[in-house]
This record gives sequence, structure tokens and C-alpha cells, in this order.
Amino acid sequence: MEVETEVQNKKIDPETISKTRDRITATVSRAHKVKVFREAAREGPDEQAKKMKATSSKKFQKLTLGQNVRIKMPDIDRVKMDPRSITAVITDIKDEEFYELATSWVN
Repeated sequence: MEVETEVQNKKIDPETISKTRDRITATVSRAHKVKVFREAAREGPDEQAKKMKATSSKKFQKLTLGQNVRIKMPDIDRVKMDPRSITAVITDIKDEEFYELATSWVN
């Protein structure tokens, strides 16, 4: 489409376009606004992930090999007689983010 290629190739100020009464420029202005909103929508989840990671790293301490951890079991995944949490030991750390755990499950 002609309008989309014009918007992609040129930086258009939406304020100056919105003052004109020509239909073509109004369409270009709208297409430009849509493009800007879509770019912002793509960046939103990345920013949210960074905030979540920063909050998590402040809230939880770094774990080391051999350290004991308690893992809460969701109510959906357990029967009433099962324990509410499981104790595990960290056996391996990958990329300083992912932990391999070992448990001793006795029935």
C-alpha cells in the first residue's frame, strides 16, 4: 500500500498532519500512530520481564550447591494426604539461573 510505504520511509510528525483536512494525510497520520503503538506493544513485555527479574533477584538470595530448599506444592497437584511442600537439595546450577534439584521421595 502506498500510505504504509510512505510512513515507513519518512518520519512524519503526527501533530502537523492532524491539522490538515486532507484525507490522505489523515490516513498517513493514523498509519503512523498505529505503527508507533505496535512498536511500544512489542517492547512492553520485555520491560515487564526485566522488572520481574529485578524484583525477584532483590527478593530471593542466590543459592549455592548443596543448599536445602523447600518447594511448595500447589493444591491442584497434590492429594489431601500429600505434604504441602517438598525438601530438595541443589545438585547443579546452570547459567546462574536454573537449578537442578534432587529429592528423597519416600512412600
